[in-house]
Amino acid sequence: MAAKSSNLMTLLTVAPSAFAGGDIGALPRIKSLSALKAEVQRHFGKLSSRELEALVGWFNRNFFRLER
Repeated sequence: MAAKSSNLMTLLTVAPSAFAGGDIGALPRIKSLSALKAEVQRHFGKLSSRELEALVGWFNRNFFRLER
């Protein structure tokens, strides 16, 4: 099920520390921004390019720190 745009943008305002309580499992082994983008598309479905870039950027900044 794809996330609705308003829910997605709300997620982007959440501090990464909110996930520190152990509610998320191990992160997938992602080694490139293109792989991260593909993983986000797989989990969140059809997003606008703006939403996709925002979400990929948020995951990269807060969890992966992949080179641009």
